[in-house]
Amino acid sequence: MSPKLRKWIIELFLTVFFAGVVITGYNLYLQKDMPTGLAPQIRAQTLNHKAVDLHELSKSAPVLVYFWASWCRVCQWTSPAVSDLSDSENFHVMTIALSSGTDERIAAYLKAKDLKMPVINDDDGIISRNWAISVTPSFFIVRDGEIKSVLTGVTTKPGLLARLYLNR
Repeated sequence: MSPKLRKWIIELFLTVFFAGVVITGYNLYLQKDMPTGLAPQIRAQTLNHKAVDLHELSKSAPVLVYFWASWCRVCQWTSPAVSDLSDSENFHVMTIALSSGTDERIAAYLKAKDLKMPVINDDDGIISRNWAISVTPSFFIVRDGEIKSVLTGVTTKPGLLARLYLNR
């Protein structure tokens, strides 16, 4: 390997490493005010008029609680993974749309993006305030009414699956 190529590879590795450290630190900072322990209760109705109760759902299997927004660029990458996970029988998915408009507008967005996930429209912001959401996307794994895991920012379907299976 030529010295120039080796130097380039080392610089690339160091850049990616330090970017990862900065992003991780920033995400941890954003999570500092988010709830831990007992999850704030969510009793609501999805856009499909299905009543959901977070604490009840979390008794039978872990629940992925996903806070997102139609205007969030990162959510455009993460929402398809969450939508894919919403078909599982091993866990539940509850998504909350923040500041994304009317029920009709959110339904149109879901249809345009081919997303098939249960959505609660937090049009008045009460749910997001109860959960101290300061960034989208935000992910919580809730089991037996307790928050087991918190994640903000970019993640992958395998990363979410791993967190869900670790909390079964």
